[in-house]
Amino acid sequence: MKKIVIGLLLFLVFAPSLTLAAEDRDTAQQIDAFMKAALAKYHIPGASLAVVHQGQTVYQESWGTMSDGSAVTEDTSFLIGSVSKPLTALAMMMLAEEGKLKLDDPIETYIPWFTYQTDSGKSITVRHLLEQTSGISAYDGMKVTDRQDRDQETGIARAAAELSGVKLSHAPGETYEYNSANYLLLGAILESASGQTFSAFMGTRIFSPLGMNRTAADYESAVSKGLMQGYRSWLGKPVKGEGLYDPSGSPYGYMSSSSADLAKFIKFMLYGGDLVTEQGLKQLRTPPEPNRRYGLGWHFPRSGEKYPYHTGATPEYRSELFIMPEQELGAVLLMNKYHELEAVSYLSIMEGIRSIMKGQEPHLAEMNISTQRMTLGVVLLLAAVSVLSLIRLQRKTAINKPLWVCAGTLSLIIAAALIPLFTYSMGISWRTVGLFLPDIAFLVQCLIGVLAVYGLLTVIFVAAKRKAQVK
Repeated sequence: MKKIVIGLLLFLVFAPSLTLAAEDRDTAQQIDAFMKAALAKYHIPGASLAVVHQGQTVYQESWGTMSDGSAVTEDTSFLIGSVSKPLTALAMMMLAEEGKLKLDDPIETYIPWFTYQTDSGKSITVRHLLEQTSGISAYDGMKVTDRQDRDQETGIARAAAELSGVKLSHAPGETYEYNSANYLLLGAILESASGQTFSAFMGTRIFSPLGMNRTAADYESAVSKGLMQGYRSWLGKPVKGEGLYDPSGSPYGYMSSSSADLAKFIKFMLYGGDLVTEQGLKQLRTPPEPNRRYGLGWHFPRSGEKYPYHTGATPEYRSELFIMPEQELGAVLLMNKYHELEAVSYLSIMEGIRSIMKGQEPHLAEMNISTQRMTLGVVLLLAAVSVLSLIRLQRKTAINKPLWVCAGTLSLIIAAALIPLFTYSMGISWRTVGLFLPDIAFLVQCLIGVLAVYGLLTVIFVAAKRKAQVK
């Protein structure tokens, strides 16, 4: 009887733990199956995921390979894109609490060499840059971001100087417009206020204290920690990239890190630490005003629960990180493939992870490459029509010369105007199209080639026939 009573007591003590362990195993199995399905569906070569709950990394797994064939692990280096911005925002809060800068000071207090044109009497402040309300347009920002033609030592200041003199599209503080150049300027301000290079400050003041030993904010350090080329997406399929890295881009998108390191950053954002005060941490996690979507370095959902999150992308990498302080939950997902038109599909991966953690059924969005297919179809159709038209023109003995000349001339005009029209309608530079939509850029160039060749040959054939008729 005594043994039975002891057995019952032991069961009552350990049964809850056994149930929780079983639930954890079930959740892990669900996440693993979901992630394998997502990576296969979206043709992603390699990825790494970490989930933090109640202070512990409750799930840590990696899949696939990097571009050199090595297996992805929790310590594998990925470019983290705009997930760099929350880290830069943390650095600015640290300097503010140390009295080395004030968030509501005009930026010329720290970078007096930077000028801008504005119709209002307002100045851009450090806070405006953090909240993406500086008034600098995204189009102007694209002219100085994602560039590889700068050196590491003077990259940030040089890139910021290239933007100097910009005309603001809105009055500072009035309109939200997401723009990586805002964080480029924050990098220049950090260097001025701290007296250190951006990479040195981040390494000694943030990465090292948090134990983020696989994280880097400069190219040489990133390569030494294993960073390599990722993959660009062509018609949905991965193609090894060239390893684009912007030496001036660390403040806004070119830090490298691993899922294990970013899990440590998540824990800091959930529970705090020595880097900033509790009040400073609260400011970083506070949602913006109701009509805004961006706080101090973080996006917040437009509706529903307001929690900090950020996505990030470079031409060859994609990342996403979120924290839910009230639920003590956070996660980071790193992947080594990107395409701008696949971005919406990728969002469903992390949404699925959140659903699983809430005990709900996850769903994956369809991978939509209809734009690429449609563009390819237009190119092939136009090429076929052009060939048939030229054959017809060659065979005709009597032709309507003005009509054919107009058709050829119009084709040449469209070929010359296609890229300006394309970039104007999309509001981005052609260089950005080439980086983030490589297959679309290639197909548009093919379209221009078809139009130009058709227009030129049409004019030449008409002139030749006219000359033959004169003889």
